[in-house]
Amino acid sequence: MTFERLWFNSMMPFFTTRAADSSLFAVAQGDNLNRQVYALMAAWVDVCQRTAAYYAITSVPWSKAYERYSASLADPKEEEANDFDWRKGFKAWCAIADEELISTMRSPDFLAVQRELLRAVLDLHNRQQEKADSVCRLFGVPTQHDFDELARQITELRREVRAGCKATQRDPVEDAEVAPDNQERDKS
Repeated sequence: MTFERLWFNSMMPFFTTRAADSSLFAVAQGDNLNRQVYALMAAWVDVCQRTAAYYAITSVPWSKAYERYSASLADPKEEEANDFDWRKGFKAWCAIADEELISTMRSPDFLAVQRELLRAVLDLHNRQQEKADSVCRLFGVPTQHDFDELARQITELRREVRAGCKATQRDPVEDAEVAPDNQERDKS
């Protein structure tokens, strides 16, 4: 039997029991789960639309760079035509592409589209987190917030332990002062 099947067989009774036990909880929530799924899908569609707008803006400099590079290749000077190799061609392409990309990335249109895309992605992340938290609560599984709180508490406890260890350690200067007395006592 595979590991996945073993896990499924061992966990399925837990999930079904938890789902049955929490069915009243789900009914009490009403349509909240459906609203969360709808909000999640709406956020996903928004991200897709913003991504399309972002791609439309970012494809323009590549087209302009291609046009400029093609124009530079179309009418080379006499000595450049004889001396042309792939390294020089690549260097010319990089210079043209860099100019176009930098000018686009500084444009107000690009910055606006990038800002809207980032906001849409953050909204999608928040919706996903809300949905994950709801499902976790439904099955009685710890949420991300619970894990974050636990990690914070562990970090605080580690700091307290370190501070306590440092407080209980003796000072090396004190040890040096005590050592001569012990030497004299041991001699007699």
